[in-house]
Parts: sequence; structure tokens; C-alpha cells
Amino acid sequence: MAETSNPKSSLTTQQLIPNLTAGIVTGFMQVMMAISLASLIFSGPLHVALPRGIAFALITTIIHMLVYTFFGSFDGINSIFQDNPSVLFAVATAGLVTAGLGNNLTATAISLIFVTSLLTGLFLIALGYFKLGGLVRYIPYPVVGGFLAGSGWLLVQGGFGTMASYKLSPENLPLLLVPDQIIMWLPGVVFSAALFLGVKYIRHKLTLPTIIFAGIVIFYLGLLVTGTSINEAIQRGLLLGDIGGAAVWHPLPLADLAQADWSAVLGQSSTIGTILALTAISLLLNISSLELALRRDMNLNRELQFNGLINVLTAIVGGGIGYPALGQTTLRHRLGSRGKLAGFIAIGICVSVLIIGSSIIAYIPKPLLGGLILFLGLDFLNQWAVESRKKLRKTDYAVILFILVVIALAGFLVGVGIGLVLMIVLFVINYSQLDLFHREASGGEMTSHVERSAYHRRALLELGKKVHILELQGFIFFGTANSVLETIRTRLSETQAPQPMFVILDFRRVTGFDSSAAYSFAKIKHLADTHNFTLIFTHLSAGDQNELVRGGLETADRVKFFPDLDRGLEWCEDLLLEISQVTKTHFPTTLTLQLADSGFAKDDTKKLQTYLERRQFAPGDYLMRQGQPANEIIFVEIGQVSVFLELESDKRVRLHTHSMGTVVGELGFFLNSPRSASVIADLNTIAYTLNSEDYAAMSEKEPQLAVAFQNLIIRLLAERLVASTNELAALNR
Repeated sequence: MAETSNPKSSLTTQQLIPNLTAGIVTGFMQVMMAISLASLIFSGPLHVALPRGIAFALITTIIHMLVYTFFGSFDGINSIFQDNPSVLFAVATAGLVTAGLGNNLTATAISLIFVTSLLTGLFLIALGYFKLGGLVRYIPYPVVGGFLAGSGWLLVQGGFGTMASYKLSPENLPLLLVPDQIIMWLPGVVFSAALFLGVKYIRHKLTLPTIIFAGIVIFYLGLLVTGTSINEAIQRGLLLGDIGGAAVWHPLPLADLAQADWSAVLGQSSTIGTILALTAISLLLNISSLELALRRDMNLNRELQFNGLINVLTAIVGGGIGYPALGQTTLRHRLGSRGKLAGFIAIGICVSVLIIGSSIIAYIPKPLLGGLILFLGLDFLNQWAVESRKKLRKTDYAVILFILVVIALAGFLVGVGIGLVLMIVLFVINYSQLDLFHREASGGEMTSHVERSAYHRRALLELGKKVHILELQGFIFFGTANSVLETIRTRLSETQAPQPMFVILDFRRVTGFDSSAAYSFAKIKHLADTHNFTLIFTHLSAGDQNELVRGGLETADRVKFFPDLDRGLEWCEDLLLEISQVTKTHFPTTLTLQLADSGFAKDDTKKLQTYLERRQFAPGDYLMRQGQPANEIIFVEIGQVSVFLELESDKRVRLHTHSMGTVVGELGFFLNSPRSASVIADLNTIAYTLNSEDYAAMSEKEPQLAVAFQNLIIRLLAERLVASTNELAALNR
């Protein structure tokens, strides 16, 4: 629902003057802007169509202001015919002029503007419908800055073209010093400099409209002092004069569409595409800036669709491209305008000029018209080619200047295209310098979440060095994929550490990879065949696995896939224990042997067993339940159990797995806290339990046994802490 205010609120004495001031000031600014941009687009041979150009610029502003005044997100938004797409319209129409279309030139230009405006509206609607408003965040900032700086240069050229009727270029510079030409451009340059310096150093809401009004007054005073009549000023080109007729509104230009040279329109397809993208970017940037300036929240996707609908409407009724103006909207609010009255006043001024037409337009000073365009260009250049130097890195600022120079020398589209290519190259270079490896460790430093008997844990401290773990991160592409291969080669060349039997590549932090990465992994597989190690991939989806296979990675005994790093490490540890015959030479299957591995005396084990209860569990049985009192410790003698964190909707997350010879539940038991997780049997399991009552009895009757038992638990916890410390050290290495 659009936020609106009570219409009567703008008619109170307190609000009337600010609303009148804001409406009159912004209304005349809109008229000046519309005429300036129309004269920029319809220049040279297209000057004969300037009345229609002024009409379509004014009707665009009128429709946008009407719709936003009645249905906008909130009161006070000035949506007008915009300068950024107008610059590109000027580029496109200049291209039509060079195509030599003859009598079809005007019809082709009008058709080009109509088609582009209509497509722009539909494009904005589509972006909003598919919720793509956030895409503006992905366009490189220096490219946008270079584009806007280039737009500033084109506006500077357009300003001189409006004043002096020729393009500002190196070959035309001598013309500037011709006496008859100096009087054409010098007042406009002084006027634009006054606007630029005034806005920069006099930070008041009325600075801009005051200088514009003062410029008009001074211009006519100059005519009076020099004795120059109005007719003479028109003949010398100092006034806009007779533009060939009234600013006539032409809805839906069917006749022009029939006469247009459509091959020439299609020849401007790259410019049309740029206008579509530019309008979406500029609109989203303006909306985001208005959110900050006015402290209002606006829905980007809603604004895209809303502006798309308005632009479709304006195209149908013979208008151009418009969207909310950051400067005018901010000015209106700074003037204290509230409600809809200021909007209606601005609309009335635009409608009056549209109806009265050339009788008013003829007396507009061309130097001031060109000076206003020149001011807009200087403002863009200052913001992006000068001020941005303080805010950006040197490389980003260099990109902006590079795009500006290319636009000035080779054209707008070439500059933007080269700028995008340059940013891609810089991105690749910068991204390839990022560390692809989140962590590099051995299986002796990182272990699986499987709790094993004490003897097996000690054995894996050394055997685990034969497992080399590479946790990858980011996006893997041609600039970084080869570093994985080179890192593994470096590890294989080391003589101080055991040769790896397993190399694990963990993809949990990888956002994606391209075909070149798949090719590098295929080369690693060939390296595995040569050096007799197994290549293990973890945290890869089925789709990613298929992508690697299509990229040349052959599935074989030396290539394994596991759902996560923990499962991959568990498989490596089991195989290392088996290959090294640790499980064959030492496989403690009784509680006595298991406790002996942990340093518990045999005599104490016999005494301890009198306090223990032997229990059997089938797969799936609960040994402990999350949330229940922790009133017992469990010794796993035969089988395997896993510790799960139970979440909502019957979801479980495995935390640890305990095999034979391990203890479960000791922390909760001694802390006397509820179980933080559940323990469930994975296999047929035989376990011994010590409950709190029996432990209390043992502490009372056999205190020395209780102390020995406590030392056992402390030793087990210390070993776990050492393993965690080693893993933490590997993480921070």
C-alpha cells in the first residue's frame, strides 16, 4: 500500500508556502531539463523534429509525475524524463544521422525512441516480477563509475553542441576562438561554472533554482545593456527562437512506425540494450539513494514493476524514459514540501508549457540551455573522475579513467564494453591471488569423530600422517585449479614426512568450479596412479561428482567419494589400522583389556566390574536420550554407538561415533546436567553402565578405587583435549 498523506495537510498556512515554492522551483527545473535533453537528442538534421522532442520529453515528465503523485510509494517523489538514457538516445540518433536516411530520418528516430522506451518498460517489469532487483549489486562499481563519467563527457559535448551548433572535438577547437562563436558559448560556460561552484560551495536548497533564475535575468539585462533586440538575439542564435512549431503531443506514432527504416533501428540494437541495462541500474541506484536520503524503506522489485508500467504507458502515449530523480526529490523534501500540492503545481507548469508551446520556448536562452547540460556533465565528471579518487583503490579509479578516455576517443559502447572486459580481467587476477586452501593438515592432526580404544588412538597419531587433507574454499576456476595439483606435488616431494596413502579434497567451503578445475582433478588422479595414493573427494553433491566425471575424472579404486570429511577420515583410519595390522595384533574385545590400554590396573577392573551392569543393545536402541538426567556412564565393550543431536522434525546430526573400548556420557555424569545429545546403537552392542547410586556406593566403600576411576576419566578427557588442541593448531597454522 502506497504511503500517502492527507491532501488537506498541504493546504495549511504552515505547509502552503513550502509546497508552492517546491512546486514552482521543481516545475521550472523540469521544463528546463526536458527542453535541454530534447535539444540534445534532436540536434543537427533532427532539429526539425525538436517540437515533437520537447513534447515527448514534457509528456514523459507529466505522466510520471501524475502516476507517482497519486500512486507512488510515498508523497514527494519527483519522477521525470531522465538524462542518462537521453545521452544514449543522443548517441543512437547521431548514429541514424550518419546512416544517411534522408526523409525517413525523423520517423526512424521517433520509432527508435518508441521501441526502446516500450522495451525498457517491459524489461523493468520482468526484472521486478522475477525479483531481480538485487542484480544491481553485482555490476562492478568502477564500470558504473566509468560509464557515468563517460556520460558526463557526452553531456559536456552535448552542451557545447546546443550552444555552438557543432560538436566539441579536437578538430573543432579553433572554432571556439572565432569572435562570433565566443558569444555563443562563453555565457553558457560562465553560467555552468556558476551552477557548478554554487551547488558545490553553497549548500542551500534554493541555490540551484536561484542561480538558474539569476542567469535568465542577467542574460536579458545583457541584451538590454548591449541594445540587442529579441529578433536580433534569435537571428544570432542566442535564443531558442522558432523551433518549427508548437510542442505538439503525438500519441502512439503509427505513421512513424510505418515509415521508419527498421534495418537502421536494428543497427542500434547494442545501444538499445545498453539503454535497458542503464535504466535499470540508474533506477535502482536512485531508489537506493532515496532510501538513505529520505530514511524510507522501498521495495526494489516493486519499484521496478511500477516504473516499468509507467514507461510502457508513456511509450504508448508518445513519451520517453523516466524514473525518480534523486536531486529533485531530495530538493523537494529539503524545501519542506509535504503532501501532493507541490507535485500538482509542477505538473501544471509542464502542462502549461506543453499547451502554450513555442510562444514561451522561443525566448529560452540557448547559452543557458546548453550551460545547464554542460553543468550536468561537469557534475558527473567531478563526481566520478575527480571525487571518486578519494574513495576508491588506485586500480578501480584507473578503470574509471580508462573507460572515460575510451568513451571520449572511441565511443560510448566501446568504452563500456572494454571496461567490463578489463574488470573481468582484474577480477580473475585478484581472485586467483586469494588463498584457495582453507586448511591443510594431516590425519595425525585432524581425526574423525569416531572415538576408538586408547591403543588405536595412539596408533593413529603416527599412521594418520599418511593422510593429507586439503580443505578448499571459494570458486575453483582456471586461475586457481592448478594450485591444487601443484600443492599435492609439493607434498609428494617431501622426504621428512611419510608418503601419503590418502589425499582428501574437501569441498564443504567450495561455492563451485568450472571445467578447467575438473581437468586438473583428472590430472591429480593420474598422479595418484603414479604415486600409489587414493584420491578422496568429500562434500560433493551427486551433480558435482557427475561434472568431474564428465570433465575426465575416471572412477576407479583410487578415487572415492564420501558425503563429508568426517566419513572420509573414518574410512581412511579404518583402512590404516587394517593395513598396518593394528586391529589384528591388538583388538581388545573385553572390558579388562580395554581399560588396561587406558592405564587402569587389572585388579581395579575386577573391583570396578562389581559396580557395573552389563547390558545389550540392538541397532537403533537408545543408550541415552537427549534432555534426560545424566545419571550413568557407559563403557562400550563390543559394537558401536553414535552420539546424535536431535533437532525438530525428527532430524538428527551425528556428533561422534564410539567404537569398542570407549566411554560415553562422562561429562554430563560429573556435571550432573541433562543429556545434551542422544546415544544410539549402530550395531549389536554390549556395554557396561555405572549409575550414580553405584558410583556413590563405590566412593564410600572403596575410595581408592573411586580415585583410580576418576583418574581414568581425567586421562581420557586429557587425550581428547590434546587431539582437539592439535586440530586447532592445524586450523590456525
